Amino acid sequence: MPVDFGAVIMFLYGLVVGSFLNVLIYRMPKEESVTTPPSRCPSCDTRLRPRDLIPLFSFLLSRTRCRYCGEKVSWRYFGVELLTGVLFAATVLINGFTWDTILECLFVAVLIAIFFIDLDHFIIPDELNLAGVVIGVARDMLKLALDPSWALARIPIPFTGAVVHAPRSLVGILVCAGLLYLIALIGTWMFKKDAMGMGDVKLAAAFGANLTLAGVLVAFFFAVGIGAVVGVLLMATRLRSREDMLPFGPFLVTGALVAMYWGPQIFNWYVNTMLLRG
Repeated sequence: MPVDFGAVIMFLYGLVVGSFLNVLIYRMPKEESVTTPPSRCPSCDTRLRPRDLIPLFSFLLSRTRCRYCGEKVSWRYFGVELLTGVLFAATVLINGFTWDTILECLFVAVLIAIFFIDLDHFIIPDELNLAGVVIGVARDMLKLALDPSWALARIPIPFTGAVVHAPRSLVGILVCAGLLYLIALIGTWMFKKDAMGMGDVKLAAAFGANLTLAGVLVAFFFAVGIGAVVGVLLMATRLRSREDMLPFGPFLVTGALVAMYWGPQIFNWYVNTMLLRG
């Protein structure tokens, strides 16, 4: 299948997935079922009909209001659908239309749900982190089966000269989760309060399952950098004080998306720059 046509297909598929993500984002923090009852207006509780569930178009045709009670509907619903479609299409354009790309799109969908749930509620549901880990392990196993250039990770045993081979995804899970857990412990010790939630640590495990080590470094770098800039701007504009907590999940997700689409180029540029300086 031509890549351009595959991107169009995944864009349309992404719109549908984005519509479902809106359900996840609304219901998961409330610990409600994401399948039952069928979609309803949160204001008047009227069950939505098929014509109300067409991604993008239903929102625009209803003039951003509920068709039944007239209550204003947030633009976020439209934004989540469009964002998911665009990122699905971009993933295909960058990586081609393969089974691995389809799984990567599913991971993107998980990241989008995590972004908005953590932004609103300061929590990252374990189910989403687990889904991210499972997707990463599945991608790793698929590459081992289909890609001759994809090999097990080589782990040297200190002081023995021995080498242990293990799936890259499992090594990434342990390394990334362990690293962020260590950072969380150090932050708690320094600031005398919880500096990072365990949801962020579990999210790092999902990063390790899906990204290369270089990609994880890029993701963490951008997460910390963007988080610092946003934090300073919020304090400068007095929208937040120094004592207020900021959810770190959205910054981690942003860093991961940067790493997924531009990670190799950014990492290679950094390494080459350091070599030239050396």
